[in-house]
Amino acid sequence: MLNYKYIGEGTSMEDCVNYLKNKEVLSLDIETTRKYNGKYGDKEGLDPYLSKIVMLQIGDKNTQFVIDVRTVDIKLLYPVLVNPNVLLVGQNIKFEYKHLLHNYNIKINNLYDTMIVEQILHNGLNVPVSLKELNKKYLDITVDKSTRLEFANIKDKPFTERQIEYGAEDVLYPLLIRDKQLEDAKLKEVISCINLEMKFIPVLGDMEYIGMTFSKNTWTNTYINNLENQKKLIKKLDDFVITNFMKTNFVSKQLDLFDSGFKCLVQWSSPKQTIDLFRYLNICPQEVSKTTKIKSYTVNAKVLMSSMTTTNKEISETLKELILLYLEYKETSQACNTFGIKFFKHINPITNRIHSNYKQILNTGRISSSNPNLQNIPAIKEFRSAFIAKDNYKIVNADYAGQEQIILANKSNDKDLLYFYKQGLGDMHSYIASKIYPELADVPLADIKKYHKDKRQVAKGAGFAINYGGNGFTIAKNLGIDAEEGEFVYNAYFKAFPGLKKYFKKVQKESLSRGYILIDNITGRKNWFESPKNKMEKSSIERAALNFPIQGEAGSITKLAGIYFRRELISNKLEDVANITNIVHDEINVEVREDYSAQIAKLLEQSMEKAGDLWCKTIKLKAEAAISDYWTH
Repeated sequence: MLNYKYIGEGTSMEDCVNYLKNKEVLSLDIETTRKYNGKYGDKEGLDPYLSKIVMLQIGDKNTQFVIDVRTVDIKLLYPVLVNPNVLLVGQNIKFEYKHLLHNYNIKINNLYDTMIVEQILHNGLNVPVSLKELNKKYLDITVDKSTRLEFANIKDKPFTERQIEYGAEDVLYPLLIRDKQLEDAKLKEVISCINLEMKFIPVLGDMEYIGMTFSKNTWTNTYINNLENQKKLIKKLDDFVITNFMKTNFVSKQLDLFDSGFKCLVQWSSPKQTIDLFRYLNICPQEVSKTTKIKSYTVNAKVLMSSMTTTNKEISETLKELILLYLEYKETSQACNTFGIKFFKHINPITNRIHSNYKQILNTGRISSSNPNLQNIPAIKEFRSAFIAKDNYKIVNADYAGQEQIILANKSNDKDLLYFYKQGLGDMHSYIASKIYPELADVPLADIKKYHKDKRQVAKGAGFAINYGGNGFTIAKNLGIDAEEGEFVYNAYFKAFPGLKKYFKKVQKESLSRGYILIDNITGRKNWFESPKNKMEKSSIERAALNFPIQGEAGSITKLAGIYFRRELISNKLEDVANITNIVHDEINVEVREDYSAQIAKLLEQSMEKAGDLWCKTIKLKAEAAISDYWTH
């Protein structure tokens, strides 16, 4: 039952603090001035730099305090909020974390997020995780969340009784939901996973809040170069069609005085027109839509690439050249569209930095990035050099060497993989190539890397494809080789590493029998799935059973590394000189004051390797850090 107390103008905070200071578990929520159609778009209400806290709610199951922070100084509440022995419960509590940090310089650390926990409990099943849905599911209560909108432009208006009651509900209900969730968590044995994710929330909160310094000039120059390249590729495509297919409906003769000669009529930016040309030339593949299940013609890059090898061996070299030229144009065009001037809209008007939003848990347990997607920035200097260190600072970039492959070696216990790492033989992809191709068996690995790059590239691609549940066809499709070679590489790979095949069959069988994929042995992270209704669904689960544990453990390791590193910054009083600004899979980026860069680089490497030791006990993970003026990896 609700039992709330309102604290507004002229009301003392002492009774509230005296009640809360000895509590071990409290619920926390805030309301902000959310301008859903504000000057800077809908995200304005979510951005701590663009919105203000107007109400803070805190309490336990017995008493809830609703505080008007516009009229009441909450400094007396600071010791309660930062007390490491007090667990603060909330729904999407990263929101509270960022706003309290910005408005009051308060860092809340001991957290429980009902939204994140619900994702862990039902990972893979796509269940709703909003507070409204959780209230209905666990408490059989329907709450009208539209009241939240009333805070948008409230300014100095007094809170209504309904607004105060709404604030109290958002304190009480998460506590009741937590009790139910923990019961389920114990049964599903995911408590360790919950503990990891809860400790990771402040890491993500800091990343989103701090953001990355961004150079418009560098980005613009890259964009201009891509535009010029795009124009050149369009001319090459036009000339190619005019030269080779002049007597078709795709070429017209120019008769005017100013533009004599021939003109290509294909607008390369139009998939429809490109499909028409490729169909005429009998080189346009088809694919089945994942949503409609209807088969249709496509110019999808992967499908086009595979059409040159696996489905149409007789395709002429001329037409192959056309496809490759078109794919190059398409890649450049995508770079112009995705990473063009429109990217500037993501620059925060207050900080002049890029602040991405991070989703904490994908099906594998990894994080994702959006608005903008910083994990999708091409790993080349032209783009990443636009993300720079601020004045008198450096960027420390650190990543794991061969993280996923080492995880696989530890999980599978394949003797050949373990031998490679224990002996320190060097380049993994060259080693795999020496195992796949008999003619390379006695060739030094350094020579394979130098003189047999094509076979090394095949070995590299095959390793990634197989580890993600692919087969011979997948290898051929991804690498642009014919189906026969793809099948040969697939069989040779497992002949070379029989321990892998045994491990893969084991995890597939166990997953299908249990109804979930055990992603992470240490944390107990799981991915549940519905019983497969057909062969296609079964195959999808089997692929995920190979893919998810590798990605999932990699994600857990990187998350724990971030937790360890943040903890080291706090204990060494280095929070003011270094902060994590981005995480991309196995890579952590830190902005650090220049005079501390070497110390922080070493600290980051140590934190990452310490995290890896928990999972990778036979073959250790190594981290490598680099110091630069920009994002280098």
